[in-house]
Amino acid sequence: MATKYEEIMKAKGFLPYNLHTLPAKFIQKAKEELGETDEIRVQALEQFRKRILEDKKLKMCVPTDDTYLLQFLRARKYDVDKAIGLVHNYFNLIISHPEIFDQLDKEKMFKFSSSGFVNVLPFRDNDGCLVLTIRMGTWDPEEIKVQLLFCTMAAVIYSFELYPANQICGVRIIFDSEGYSFKQMRCFVPRYIPLIAKALRNCIPARFKSIHVVNEAIVFHSLPWNNMEEIHKYISKEVLPQEYGGDYTSYNDGDSVTKEIDKTYDMFSMLVRTCFSLNGAPLMNKD
Repeated sequence: MATKYEEIMKAKGFLPYNLHTLPAKFIQKAKEELGETDEIRVQALEQFRKRILEDKKLKMCVPTDDTYLLQFLRARKYDVDKAIGLVHNYFNLIISHPEIFDQLDKEKMFKFSSSGFVNVLPFRDNDGCLVLTIRMGTWDPEEIKVQLLFCTMAAVIYSFELYPANQICGVRIIFDSEGYSFKQMRCFVPRYIPLIAKALRNCIPARFKSIHVVNEAIVFHSLPWNNMEEIHKYISKEVLPQEYGGDYTSYNDGDSVTKEIDKTYDMFSMLVRTCFSLNGAPLMNKD
């Protein structure tokens, strides 16, 4: 049964995050922003799949169904050469970090995903973007190792990027640094800062439309951060919870994220296991 908030949001034309079919306006957005048409999609998929199957290592670890391949093509606006480079970077990233991916622990990952560290807001913004929040203050590095954090976030991105609407419209992230401590920072610096930069730059098959840092922590004092008014230029107040100056009641539904991971966990774990069956040899340097 829909809540009053859901009824109001649907009446205003906002779309839910778990959108399984593409509205006409998203199909038009794909055409205008990505150059996607039925003809181009078919041709690019054929070329992309052929390139993968011709690669001795890629063909062993990359799923070649349309649903999976489209996220890479859309992330690179149907430039097949760039999409191939993105695939190489994505799988090299996994293979290069066995301490993160080689010991999957479903129970611990689900426990962490339910903790409120990462949340998905129930409705998309005016541009159709998915909105994720990351709350650093909920993470205790003594209880949850940073490697598990990275692995869980990789599973989160994997699950959400299989939605065609997310591939087309992209993702906005609100990074809430309240409670971010030096103890947490030491888990990232210096070892994993290059990993984060590399992943965001050219490894993840996602369109990151904007990243907003809020509630400035001491350790972020020298970095740019957004006040609430700045965020509202990108994300409407109707979509945001009250703690970010929005109209929605405080939102903390880690169960939604966990359910999304659960839908695709078997595929994600099989993909990772297949990568490591290649004995950790890099696929190719495409940076």
